[in-house]
Amino acid sequence: MAQSEYRGGTRRITNRGNSNAPSAQRAGSGRSAPRREVRPAEKKNAAEYKNKRTGASAPDGMRGNAQGGRSIKSKLVRVGELDYTLLFLVILVVAIGLIVMLSASAPAGSRMQDDSYYYFKRQLLFIIMGFVGMVVVSRINLDSFLHLIPKGFFICVVLLILVLIPGIGVKSHGARRWLNIPLIQLQPSELMKPMIAMYIAYLVKTGVLNLKKLKGNLLAVAIIGIVAVLLMCETHLSGTIVIVGIAVCVMIAGGTPVKPLIVGAAAMLAIVWIYLQFDEVRMARVDALIDPFADAQGSGYQTAQSIYAIGSGRLFGLGLGQSVQKYSNLPEPYNDFIFSIVCEETGFFGGVIVILLFAALFLKAMKIAINAPDVWSSLTCIGIAAQLGIQALLNMGVAVSIIPNTGVSLPFFSYGGTSILTLLLEMGILLNISRKSVKR
Repeated sequence: MAQSEYRGGTRRITNRGNSNAPSAQRAGSGRSAPRREVRPAEKKNAAEYKNKRTGASAPDGMRGNAQGGRSIKSKLVRVGELDYTLLFLVILVVAIGLIVMLSASAPAGSRMQDDSYYYFKRQLLFIIMGFVGMVVVSRINLDSFLHLIPKGFFICVVLLILVLIPGIGVKSHGARRWLNIPLIQLQPSELMKPMIAMYIAYLVKTGVLNLKKLKGNLLAVAIIGIVAVLLMCETHLSGTIVIVGIAVCVMIAGGTPVKPLIVGAAAMLAIVWIYLQFDEVRMARVDALIDPFADAQGSGYQTAQSIYAIGSGRLFGLGLGQSVQKYSNLPEPYNDFIFSIVCEETGFFGGVIVILLFAALFLKAMKIAINAPDVWSSLTCIGIAAQLGIQALLNMGVAVSIIPNTGVSLPFFSYGGTSILTLLLEMGILLNISRKSVKR
């Protein structure tokens, strides 16, 4: 006898007993079983139920969570979708920085190069090159180039060594920090700032560094130590502080316990203090921090002139281009002390706006790091954010005399081809990672 069964909305027919019985008849009945069509809506509901139970990928690319039958509501940003907030912030800060740099560098350009637009034109050229590089970096597949990071780090170390060789490295103001190549004086320490973050992040991603264990931390400290020694040989204390600070931030984010880092930081401060004891010039700058006007024509000259510039700006400033201190009084007005010119020409409110711009960039970079799709991307973004934050704090702190004069440039504002190129390429990395970030 034939019997028809229904399972999951489909018809299954089995024969029992009399094999000659009509296959469409129910058991004990001479009537034919009615046909039941499976509706498309039922198929869709069944598929959705199955996906929900198994955590399979939905058609829109969203992936569920198989545990507990619940799905994580996250999505990957489509390739080509830019973070327009970050792009706007970058364009804004670069534009403001270029205008301020033009004003601050005009007297020096006229005096030393017979062209008041000399530094402006060179900076503008590197900005254009940097924006082209930023667009390219924001659109390439970074995963395809990760294997080149160790080679890049090795090249940066070699460049730091070449700087120390007389005839190859360029000596200026008693320090060797540059390589004289066509079109630009290359400063390898600027390249090392993002590279140290990317290299440590790469080692963490590949499992070479396990920063939760002592062995991994010792290896990371050894890598940082090599770079720090080379920079100290260049008498580049400010670069050493920034690069070590970047590396430490990446290590903390990568899993290094905080307590050993506190001990390490104390040891580092002791080493720096001992180093300063053998460098009379830098030790005098530390003494000048306490009272810059005690020797306003000597060790406290730069800090005193910076305070004069900031004070004369008052609330709304003297007006763009109207700075007095940039005319021979303030050393490096278009570089180390450019924030003083910002405050002199735009006043307290102008200085606050610049601070808020850097705070917005820092927070944006950290947000991208939090939502990054993988550990390398996240740690690299943290390194870039750390660089922006540390450099801005040190430069502004020197200008207002709460930090000894270290010679740190202000990102996007201070003159420097290598610096602006590197920073814009870093912004390209942030834009690239933000396009793949997981939005929760």
